[in-house]
Amino acid sequence: MILALISTEPAAAAELGQQLALLRTTEGKRVLLQDSAGTAGRPAHPPYDDTVIYASAAHDSNHAAALAMASLIVVLLQPDDLQQQHTTAQLLNLLRGAASHNPAARILVSVAHGARELSVQEVGNILLFVAQLESARLVEQLVLDERGAYYTRHSALAHADEEDDQVLCTPEVRHLYRQVFAPGANA
Repeated sequence: MILALISTEPAAAAELGQQLALLRTTEGKRVLLQDSAGTAGRPAHPPYDDTVIYASAAHDSNHAAALAMASLIVVLLQPDDLQQQHTTAQLLNLLRGAASHNPAARILVSVAHGARELSVQEVGNILLFVAQLESARLVEQLVLDERGAYYTRHSALAHADEEDDQVLCTPEVRHLYRQVFAPGANA
């Protein structure tokens, strides 16, 4: 599978890509992790089982090519992104272009924000954004704390065996991972 992550914050897409790739390797999969500049429009060849590509939302031919070849696109939004019409339009155009080149691709939208609750307007902007993309679905809401770690309301639901210090990634990233790599999810 080719998974593309896109965000207005390139570092956020890269970090989430690293965490998802790391979790994938713990299942014995061989994963190629690269930024969109390294794709040059070519999908990965064996010996990789999966490719995780991260990109920024800036329009660039490499970003567009990476999104067009992905079977799954994860959009990591921050509520402030949707306050700027230019940013929203640019991101929607990139995603619509990818969907026109690859209509079978699924789009999952995840929201990352600080500890403060989202306002009604921010929630409305997020729902409107998702509704404008035909194959998009809103998934995990990631809260970014002051240490730079993700958590959500689902943290309280983590299994006891996932709560010790030896577990890779936060429960939220593992929850998103299960949505991305669930058996049959990408068929």
